[in-house]
Amino acid sequence: MGSILITGRVRCVLGCGALLASAVLAYGADWKDKPFPNWNDDAVVRMVSDSPWAHVKSVNLMWVKPGDRPFSYKDVPGNTPNGTIKGGSPVGGIGVPRTSLPAKADIIVRWATALPIRHATALYKARQQKQGEAKINSLIGAPPQDYILEIYGVPAEVAHLGAGVVEIETERTSFLRTRSGRIIKPTKVEVVPQGLTIAIQIHFPNTAPIELKDEEVECVSDLQIFAIHEKFRLSQMVYQNHLEL
Repeated sequence: MGSILITGRVRCVLGCGALLASAVLAYGADWKDKPFPNWNDDAVVRMVSDSPWAHVKSVNLMWVKPGDRPFSYKDVPGNTPNGTIKGGSPVGGIGVPRTSLPAKADIIVRWATALPIRHATALYKARQQKQGEAKINSLIGAPPQDYILEIYGVPAEVAHLGAGVVEIETERTSFLRTRSGRIIKPTKVEVVPQGLTIAIQIHFPNTAPIELKDEEVECVSDLQIFAIHEKFRLSQMVYQNHLEL
Protein backbone atom coordinates (compact mmCIF):
# COMPACT_ATOMS: atom_id res chain seq x y z
CA MET A 1 0.00 0.00 0.00
CA GLY A 2 2.79 2.43 0.93
CA SER A 3 4.54 2.04 -2.42
CA ILE A 4 1.29 2.84 -4.24
CA LEU A 5 0.89 6.07 -2.25
CA ILE A 6 4.47 7.12 -2.88
CA THR A 7 4.20 6.39 -6.60
CA GLY A 8 1.12 8.61 -6.75
CA ARG A 9 3.03 11.43 -5.11
CA VAL A 10 5.88 11.05 -7.59
CA ARG A 11 3.40 11.45 -10.44
CA CYS A 12 1.89 14.49 -8.70
CA VAL A 13 5.11 16.48 -8.51
CA LEU A 14 6.57 15.34 -11.84
CA GLY A 15 3.73 14.74 -14.26
CA CYS A 16 0.37 16.10 -13.15
CA GLY A 17 -1.27 19.09 -11.57
CA ALA A 18 -2.03 20.34 -8.07
CA LEU A 19 0.32 19.44 -5.24
CA LEU A 20 -0.85 18.39 -1.78
CA ALA A 21 2.19 19.72 0.03
CA SER A 22 1.41 18.30 3.46
CA ALA A 23 1.19 14.78 2.06
CA VAL A 24 4.49 15.09 0.22
CA LEU A 25 6.33 16.38 3.27
CA ALA A 26 4.97 13.70 5.59
CA TYR A 27 7.53 11.11 4.52
CA GLY A 28 10.95 11.03 6.15
CA ALA A 29 13.32 9.56 3.56
CA ASP A 30 15.66 11.99 1.86
CA TRP A 31 17.67 12.12 -1.35
CA LYS A 32 20.81 12.55 0.78
CA ASP A 33 20.46 9.08 2.31
CA LYS A 34 21.86 7.33 -0.76
CA PRO A 35 23.81 8.52 -3.82
CA PHE A 36 22.18 8.75 -7.24
CA PRO A 37 20.84 6.56 -8.83
CA ASN A 38 20.00 4.62 -5.65
CA TRP A 39 17.12 6.91 -4.67
CA ASN A 40 13.75 5.47 -3.77
CA ASP A 41 10.50 7.09 -4.89
CA ASP A 42 10.26 9.18 -1.74
CA ALA A 43 13.75 10.57 -2.29
CA VAL A 44 12.69 11.56 -5.82
CA VAL A 45 9.66 13.37 -4.38
CA ARG A 46 11.85 15.18 -1.87
CA MET A 47 14.28 16.30 -4.53
CA VAL A 48 11.69 17.84 -6.86
CA SER A 49 9.46 19.37 -4.18
CA ASP A 50 11.36 19.97 -0.91
CA SER A 51 15.08 20.41 -1.43
CA PRO A 52 17.59 23.25 -1.82
CA TRP A 53 16.57 23.36 -5.51
CA ALA A 54 12.79 23.13 -5.06
CA HIS A 55 10.52 25.01 -2.67
CA VAL A 56 6.82 24.48 -2.01
CA LYS A 57 4.77 27.66 -1.68
CA SER A 58 1.14 28.37 -0.92
CA VAL A 59 0.07 31.49 -2.82
CA ASN A 60 -3.11 33.55 -2.67
CA LEU A 61 -4.86 33.98 -6.03
CA MET A 62 -6.35 37.42 -6.72
CA TRP A 63 -9.06 37.09 -9.38
CA VAL A 64 -9.66 40.75 -10.27
CA LYS A 65 -10.31 42.16 -13.74
CA PRO A 66 -9.53 45.71 -14.93
CA GLY A 67 -11.94 48.22 -13.42
CA ASP A 68 -12.05 46.27 -10.15
CA ARG A 69 -14.85 43.99 -11.31
CA PRO A 70 -14.47 40.67 -9.47
CA PHE A 71 -13.28 37.90 -11.75
CA SER A 72 -15.79 35.05 -12.07
CA TYR A 73 -15.50 31.43 -13.14
CA LYS A 74 -17.79 32.46 -16.02
CA ASP A 75 -14.91 34.54 -17.41
CA VAL A 76 -12.91 31.35 -17.99
CA PRO A 77 -13.47 29.92 -21.49
CA GLY A 78 -15.23 26.56 -21.40
CA ASN A 79 -16.84 26.98 -17.97
CA THR A 80 -20.26 28.05 -19.26
CA PRO A 81 -22.63 25.96 -21.42
CA ASN A 82 -22.20 28.24 -24.43
CA GLY A 83 -18.57 29.16 -23.80
CA THR A 84 -16.27 29.39 -26.79
CA ILE A 85 -12.51 29.28 -26.88
CA LYS A 86 -10.86 32.32 -28.35
CA GLY A 87 -7.21 33.16 -28.67
CA GLY A 88 -5.99 29.62 -28.13
CA SER A 89 -6.79 29.52 -24.42
CA PRO A 90 -5.46 26.32 -22.83
CA VAL A 91 -8.26 26.34 -20.25
CA GLY A 92 -11.44 25.61 -22.20
CA GLY A 93 -12.12 21.92 -22.49
CA ILE A 94 -9.53 20.87 -19.88
CA GLY A 95 -11.04 18.73 -17.13
CA VAL A 96 -14.44 19.35 -15.59
CA PRO A 97 -15.86 22.92 -15.84
CA ARG A 98 -15.72 24.69 -12.48
CA THR A 99 -18.38 26.71 -10.71
CA SER A 100 -15.83 28.57 -8.58
CA LEU A 101 -12.23 29.71 -8.76
CA PRO A 102 -9.51 28.62 -6.32
CA ALA A 103 -8.52 31.15 -3.67
CA LYS A 104 -5.13 29.55 -3.07
CA ALA A 105 -2.73 27.22 -4.83
CA ASP A 106 0.15 25.04 -3.67
CA ILE A 107 2.91 25.46 -6.22
CA ILE A 108 6.55 24.44 -6.54
CA VAL A 109 9.31 26.89 -7.49
CA ARG A 110 12.29 24.87 -8.69
CA TRP A 111 15.40 24.96 -10.83
CA ALA A 112 14.44 22.56 -13.61
CA THR A 113 17.95 22.71 -15.09
CA ALA A 114 19.78 21.78 -11.89
CA LEU A 115 21.48 18.39 -12.27
CA PRO A 116 19.86 16.86 -9.15
CA ILE A 117 16.40 17.82 -10.43
CA ARG A 118 17.22 16.31 -13.82
CA HIS A 119 18.52 13.19 -12.06
CA ALA A 120 15.26 12.79 -10.15
CA THR A 121 13.18 13.35 -13.28
CA ALA A 122 15.22 10.79 -15.22
CA LEU A 123 14.77 8.20 -12.46
CA TYR A 124 11.02 8.74 -12.51
CA LYS A 125 10.83 8.35 -16.29
CA ALA A 126 13.05 5.25 -16.27
CA ARG A 127 10.85 3.57 -13.67
CA GLN A 128 7.64 4.55 -15.41
CA GLN A 129 8.95 3.15 -18.68
CA LYS A 130 10.46 0.12 -16.89
CA GLN A 131 13.89 0.84 -18.33
CA GLY A 132 17.13 -0.24 -16.68
CA GLU A 133 19.85 2.00 -15.27
CA ALA A 134 21.66 1.85 -18.61
CA LYS A 135 18.99 4.15 -20.07
CA ILE A 136 19.10 6.75 -17.29
CA ASN A 137 21.93 8.82 -18.81
CA SER A 138 20.02 9.25 -22.06
CA LEU A 139 17.00 10.48 -20.08
CA ILE A 140 19.10 13.02 -18.18
CA GLY A 141 20.16 14.67 -21.43
CA ALA A 142 22.84 17.23 -22.17
CA PRO A 143 23.44 20.24 -19.91
CA PRO A 144 20.96 23.01 -20.85
CA GLN A 145 21.98 26.31 -22.41
CA ASP A 146 20.03 28.45 -19.92
CA TYR A 147 19.00 28.44 -16.30
CA ILE A 148 15.34 27.41 -16.24
CA LEU A 149 13.26 28.35 -13.21
CA GLU A 150 9.98 26.44 -13.20
CA ILE A 151 6.79 27.50 -11.43
CA TYR A 152 4.93 24.21 -11.26
CA GLY A 153 1.31 23.44 -10.38
CA VAL A 154 -0.21 26.80 -11.37
CA PRO A 155 -4.02 26.49 -11.84
CA ALA A 156 -4.84 26.49 -15.56
CA GLU A 157 -7.38 29.30 -15.03
CA VAL A 158 -4.41 31.67 -14.66
CA ALA A 159 -4.01 31.27 -18.44
CA HIS A 160 -7.65 32.12 -19.20
CA LEU A 161 -6.52 34.71 -21.78
CA GLY A 162 -4.14 32.25 -23.41
CA ALA A 163 -0.68 30.89 -22.74
CA GLY A 164 0.88 33.71 -24.75
CA VAL A 165 -0.43 36.35 -22.35
CA VAL A 166 1.07 34.50 -19.39
CA GLU A 167 4.40 34.20 -21.20
CA ILE A 168 4.53 37.92 -22.05
CA GLU A 169 3.58 39.06 -18.54
CA THR A 170 5.96 36.63 -16.87
CA GLU A 171 8.87 37.72 -19.05
CA ARG A 172 8.03 41.39 -18.40
CA THR A 173 7.92 41.13 -14.60
CA SER A 174 10.43 38.38 -13.76
CA PHE A 175 14.06 38.69 -12.73
CA LEU A 176 16.74 37.09 -10.58
CA ARG A 177 18.56 39.18 -7.97
CA THR A 178 21.73 38.13 -6.18
CA ARG A 179 22.61 39.30 -2.68
CA SER A 180 25.08 41.79 -4.18
CA GLY A 181 22.24 43.32 -6.22
CA ARG A 182 23.04 41.89 -9.64
CA ILE A 183 19.88 41.63 -11.76
CA ILE A 184 19.35 38.95 -14.41
CA LYS A 185 16.38 39.28 -16.77
CA PRO A 186 14.78 36.36 -18.62
CA THR A 187 15.37 35.62 -22.29
CA LYS A 188 12.09 33.77 -22.83
CA VAL A 189 9.18 32.09 -21.05
CA GLU A 190 7.32 28.92 -21.96
CA VAL A 191 3.94 27.76 -20.62
CA VAL A 192 3.46 23.99 -20.56
CA PRO A 193 -0.17 22.79 -20.09
CA GLN A 194 -0.46 19.83 -17.68
CA GLY A 195 -4.11 18.88 -17.32
CA LEU A 196 -5.76 21.17 -14.77
CA THR A 197 -2.53 23.07 -14.17
CA ILE A 198 0.27 24.71 -16.12
CA ALA A 199 4.01 24.88 -15.60
CA ILE A 200 5.68 28.23 -16.28
CA GLN A 201 9.30 27.80 -17.37
CA ILE A 202 11.39 30.98 -17.18
CA HIS A 203 14.69 30.95 -19.09
CA PHE A 204 17.59 33.04 -17.77
CA PRO A 205 20.98 33.41 -19.50
CA ASN A 206 24.01 31.79 -17.86
CA THR A 207 26.58 33.64 -19.95
CA ALA A 208 27.62 35.42 -16.72
CA PRO A 209 27.13 32.46 -14.37
CA ILE A 210 25.77 32.74 -10.86
CA GLU A 211 28.56 31.77 -8.46
CA LEU A 212 28.84 30.70 -4.83
CA LYS A 213 30.22 34.13 -3.96
CA ASP A 214 26.80 35.56 -4.91
CA GLU A 215 25.58 33.80 -1.72
CA GLU A 216 21.86 33.99 -2.49
CA VAL A 217 19.55 34.38 -5.45
CA GLU A 218 16.03 35.76 -5.20
CA CYS A 219 13.47 34.85 -7.85
CA VAL A 220 10.81 37.49 -8.49
CA SER A 221 7.75 37.29 -10.74
CA ASP A 222 4.40 39.08 -10.65
CA LEU A 223 1.51 37.71 -12.71
CA GLN A 224 -1.05 40.00 -11.00
CA ILE A 225 -3.14 36.97 -10.04
CA PHE A 226 -0.24 35.85 -7.86
CA ALA A 227 3.36 36.84 -7.21
CA ILE A 228 6.57 34.98 -6.40
CA HIS A 229 9.40 36.22 -4.20
CA GLU A 230 11.50 33.16 -3.41
CA LYS A 231 15.08 33.06 -2.12
CA PHE A 232 17.57 30.23 -2.62
CA ARG A 233 20.78 29.90 -0.59
CA LEU A 234 23.57 28.98 -2.96
CA SER A 235 25.76 27.31 -0.33
CA GLN A 236 23.07 24.63 -0.02
CA MET A 237 22.88 24.04 -3.78
CA VAL A 238 26.20 22.28 -4.27
CA TYR A 239 25.76 18.83 -5.79
CA GLN A 240 28.60 16.50 -6.73
CA ASN A 241 31.01 19.35 -5.89
CA HIS A 242 29.36 21.83 -8.29
CA LEU A 243 26.89 24.68 -7.78
CA GLU A 244 23.77 23.53 -9.61
CA LEU A 245 21.03 25.84 -10.88
